[in-house]
Amino acid sequence: MNSFNNDNVFDKGIDVSKWQGAIDWGSVAKSGVKHAFIRMTEGGTYVDPKFVENWNKAKIENINVNCYHYFRALSSTPEEQFNNIKNVLSSVDFDSTKNSLAIDVEKSRNETATPEQMADNLHALLDLVSKNSDFSCQTTLIYCSPSYWDSGIKWDKYDFSIYPLWVANWNVETPQLPLTWKNAAKSWSWWQYSSKGKISGITENVVDLDWVKRACT
Repeated sequence: MNSFNNDNVFDKGIDVSKWQGAIDWGSVAKSGVKHAFIRMTEGGTYVDPKFVENWNKAKIENINVNCYHYFRALSSTPEEQFNNIKNVLSSVDFDSTKNSLAIDVEKSRNETATPEQMADNLHALLDLVSKNSDFSCQTTLIYCSPSYWDSGIKWDKYDFSIYPLWVANWNVETPQLPLTWKNAAKSWSWWQYSSKGKISGITENVVDLDWVKRACT
């Protein structure tokens, strides 16, 4: 499978944050992008200053909009992070039947957390989200790379496989599945296949490129 020539199999997606600057979402849509994950929050207090603008402008162009939260295992409690997510989502027209939330799980800014702390606090946050009427576990994805997930998270302590996978595995023919989903015989819903993409309408910095399984939209 050629990860850079899958237009006839998967939909095109991107994920963006303030680092992409002012985005011309009309040009992005014309380039064939149908889905976007937009950074919303991090930890218990941070809000991406471009989130609301990116959400509203992408939606105007009929791009399927979704949002992601950057998980912090130690600097904020799961409750603080959940409240940050919920408060910021109230500023846009998030619909859990159409839009997805992802929890971004990475090593950066979590270096001092043990694998058990990562698993415990991530599970607690996901549990808060799944029990809230504004969300459902079916629309909450986990973003991770296979290398960090398998070594940096005590992934076998909980059944994280109930959450759809957004896997980050760059410049490969087929993404490697983290053990949580591989052992459960499940696959990915989103695949971030490049961190150095170029898309019409985004001129500031490179952009992450994704393939999206149509059956999961």
